[in-house]
Amino acid sequence: MEPRTKRRTNSERGLTIIEVMIALALFGVGLTALSGMQLHAMRGGNSGRHATQAGAIADSTMEQLQRLTWSQLTPTAGWSAATTRNNTVQGNVEKVYTIDWRITDLVADWTRTIDVRVRWDEPKRPNRSVVFTSIRFNREGV
Repeated sequence: MEPRTKRRTNSERGLTIIEVMIALALFGVGLTALSGMQLHAMRGGNSGRHATQAGAIADSTMEQLQRLTWSQLTPTAGWSAATTRNNTVQGNVEKVYTIDWRITDLVADWTRTIDVRVRWDEPKRPNRSVVFTSIRFNREGV
């Protein structure tokens, strides 16, 4: 009697090298797209963090100006002289913010507007700014 050779059916055969190469190519394209999205998300996170910090600086400056008495809150001729603030994270200087404000009479001796502007630069997005505006009433009656 002759030995029987067992033939494999299509479902029992393994993957061919071409199928493996195509699968690896698709996997590589997917990973490349995923890494691009991750980089974009990281840049967006940094930009959002800078805008949040600028808003906090503007809010703090606005509160300081709101605490002044009416006679100390004198109108300015345009924007004030700019000051800078370095924001540090874990001991490293990360971003420089420029802060200025202007105070104008809305209704003479009754109301004044206070505008606080914070500016900064980002890579590929220069001249970013946040402006807070408030109205102050002459509550002291001066």
